[in-house]
Amino acid sequence: MTSASRPPLAPGARPVVGHSIDFLRDPLGSLDGWGQAEEPIVRLRIAGRSVCLVTDPSAVQRVLATDAADYRKAEIVRERLGTLQGGSLVLLEGDAWRERRQLLQTGFTSEHVAAMGSHTTEYATEMVDSWPTDRPVALAEHARDLSLALLARALFGLDLRGQDTPIHEAADDILSRMDMQSVSTYLPEWVPTPTNRRFRRAVATLHDRLDETVARRAAADQPGTDLLATMLAADLPPETVRDELIAFLFAGFDSTATALACTLGLLAEHPDVQARLHRELDTQLDGRTPTPADLQELPTLDGIVRESLRLYPPQYLLFREPRTAVTLGGYRVDPGTIVVLPPWVLHRDERFWDDPSAFRPGRWLDSEGGRADRTGPEYAYVPYGGGQRYCLGARLADQVLRLVVAVVCQSRRLDLVGSLSVSAGPTLSVDEELAVDAPHRE
Repeated sequence: MTSASRPPLAPGARPVVGHSIDFLRDPLGSLDGWGQAEEPIVRLRIAGRSVCLVTDPSAVQRVLATDAADYRKAEIVRERLGTLQGGSLVLLEGDAWRERRQLLQTGFTSEHVAAMGSHTTEYATEMVDSWPTDRPVALAEHARDLSLALLARALFGLDLRGQDTPIHEAADDILSRMDMQSVSTYLPEWVPTPTNRRFRRAVATLHDRLDETVARRAAADQPGTDLLATMLAADLPPETVRDELIAFLFAGFDSTATALACTLGLLAEHPDVQARLHRELDTQLDGRTPTPADLQELPTLDGIVRESLRLYPPQYLLFREPRTAVTLGGYRVDPGTIVVLPPWVLHRDERFWDDPSAFRPGRWLDSEGGRADRTGPEYAYVPYGGGQRYCLGARLADQVLRLVVAVVCQSRRLDLVGSLSVSAGPTLSVDEELAVDAPHRE
C-alpha cells in the first residue's frame, strides 16, 4: 500500500453532493474550471463516486500506456455499456482482450480501410448533391446519416442508405441513457426511470434485429472482407458478434458524425481557412474525385481535421480505474476511484498550445505549408486515446473525415448559419441547430 496522500479536493465541493450539481449543470464548463487547478490531479465527488481528474500529459501517458496493466476500464463504463454490448472488446481485459483485439484489427488494416475510400466518396457525393441551395443544410442530421451508412458498409457489407435501421430507431433512447447531464446515467439500470425503461426497450429491439442480421449472414455463408465476415470466419458466438457490431456502430457513427459536423462547421465559420482549402483541392485534384492515396498530398486538409479534433474531440473523456492502490503524479489513487483523462481539457490547455481556443490549422503545418510534427508532450493530444487501447477504428475515421470534407468543399462553399456549439453527451454532441448555407462554388 502506497503511503502517498490523496490528491487535493477540487474547489467548489458542496456538503453531501460534492461536485455533482456543477457537473450536471455544465459538464464542459466544470471541466474547464477544474482543469485550471495548479495541481495536475484533483479529486472530485460526483454522484457519490470518487473521481480523479488528471490533466498532466505525463500522468495520462502512464495511465494509458506506461502503466496500463495497472488500470482497467472504469466501473461506470461497464455499468453503462454492459447490457448493450457486454461481450465486446470495449469491456474485455487481459488475455481475452488481447486475443479479441488481434482478431478484430485484421478488419482495419490499411488495405481494408483504403478499400472503403470509393464507398466514402460515392456516399459523400450523393449527400452533397442532395443539399439544397435555397435554404440551410442541417449538418448534424446529414453527418449522422452519412456516418451510419458508411459504418454499415464497413461492418456489415450492407448498403443502408435511405433506410430506417435499428440504429436509427434505438439510438436516441440508448444514447440518452449515457448523457452526462442525465440523472439516469448515475443510477443503476434497474431503477425504473423513464429513460431507463426506454433504454431497455431499445436495447432489446437492437439485439433482436442484429441477431437476425448475423444469423442471415451466417446462413448465407457469403465471403467478404468486412468486419462481420472476419468474426464469422473466426467462429465467434453469435451474441459476441452482435455485441462487437453494436460496439463499433455506437462508438463509430456518433463520434465520426460529431467530428464531421464540427469540421464542416469550423470551415463555415472561418472563410479564410476554407478558401485555402479550396485552393489546395483545386491545385492537387483538378476536379477529380479524391482517393485515399491523394490524402498525403493535402496537408491543409490534414491540418484542418487535426485542429478540429483538437478543439472538439468527440471522445472528450476517457475513463479508467486502478486495479490496486497506485501512485500517480505523486498522489495515492485507491482502487475503485474513477480516473478521468480529459482530452477536452488537455487539448485546450495554454501550457501546451498557443492561443488554445483559436481554430488554427496552421499549427500543424511548417513554414512552407507542408505537414509539421507537433511540438509539446505527446499525450497532450489524444483524440483517439493512446497506448494499447488506442482506437481500433482511428485510421478509418481519419480517412472518412478527410475524404468527406474534400468532396464537400470541392463543390460547395459553406457559410455558417447561427453558431457552432457542443454539449456533453456520451460523446461530444453537436447542437442540432447547426446549419450552413451551401451554395455551389463558382
